[in-house]
Order: sequence, then structure tokens, then C-alpha cells
Amino acid sequence: MFEINMTINERLRNARDLKPFIESLEVELAQVREQFKSQPALLAPQETEILTAIREITTRRQYMADLINQLSDENQRKILTLQYIKGVKDKHLVEASGLKDYREVSSIRQKAIKNLEKLQKQLEQPQA
Repeated sequence: MFEINMTINERLRNARDLKPFIESLEVELAQVREQFKSQPALLAPQETEILTAIREITTRRQYMADLINQLSDENQRKILTLQYIKGVKDKHLVEASGLKDYREVSSIRQKAIKNLEKLQKQLEQPQA
């Protein structure tokens, strides 16, 4: 997988940034289906290609969501899920998370990322 040398921050940003890409692929799929609805032979390969791309990207995002969900702290899970999986912008994180201010959100996020790095290293260790 191409993400093997990416830092956890890069993987999180990648998961966040792929959300709108999935949405654009879904729009493209609808357009292709409409354009070629009377030509199944032309539709099938394009539809397969788009669906495969959506599935691969969704799998990458789901891996990060699953990793985040393994964090033991609820607030850490909440902040990372809101920001990197649901795509909530920084300026809306305080309100969406129910925390008191951005400084608290930032502190929790930093701890969460450190814990996520540790968790990922544990998961990557070969089992004895």
C-alpha cells in the first residue's frame, strides 16, 4: 500500500481529503450511468472503474476510522473522527465536539495523534 511511509498526520489528512473525492466520483458515476444507460457495453467498463476507485478509497478511509476507534479516550476519538473522517473544519470543532474552547480541542487532538502513532506501531509489530 502506498501509505506505508506516511506519518500518522499525513494519513489522517489523506483520509480527510479523500472524502470530497469520493463524493465527486459518485457524481461522475451518476453522470456516466445517465449518459450510457442505453449502451450497456460502454457503461460496464466505466462503471466498474469508478466503483473500484470508490471502493479502494473508502477502504483507506475506513482503515483510519477503525484505527481512531481503537483509541481508549472518547474525546480523542470524537475530535479525530469529526476532523478527519467527517471533515469538520477547525473553526467548527469546538461547537461540534461540545468542548469548551479551541485550546482544549487542540490539546486533545495532539494527545490523540501521539496515541494513534503508538497504537499504529503496536499494530505493525510482528506477533511473536
